[in-house]
Amino acid sequence: MAVMWSVIFYTVAAVAAFYFILLRPVLKSQKDQRAAVRALQIGDEVVTTGGLIGEVKDIIQPADGPTEIILELAPNIRVRAVTEAVSRRLTTLEEVPDHPAQEASQPSA
Repeated sequence: MAVMWSVIFYTVAAVAAFYFILLRPVLKSQKDQRAAVRALQIGDEVVTTGGLIGEVKDIIQPADGPTEIILELAPNIRVRAVTEAVSRRLTTLEEVPDHPAQEASQPSA
């Protein structure tokens, strides 16, 4: 009888470990990615799963089929992509200082 409970305990422990170590982080990242895609707006810069960086110019939501976006990769170079191809949004771009040479020449305290 004790052996049966031991087998059941270890089976439940293995399933719980699989869920918390492997499955839960993947599901959370997929949920975050879907939320980021739903929040896309025209003018956002995005990175696709293929590594292309572009600016969202239009969002097309057909009655049937996946939502599509029009990305501008360079001036007058536009491509169509499905929203599942968006890997992440580039929202935390750093500002470039106006005069980097002046900052380098100033003595530090």
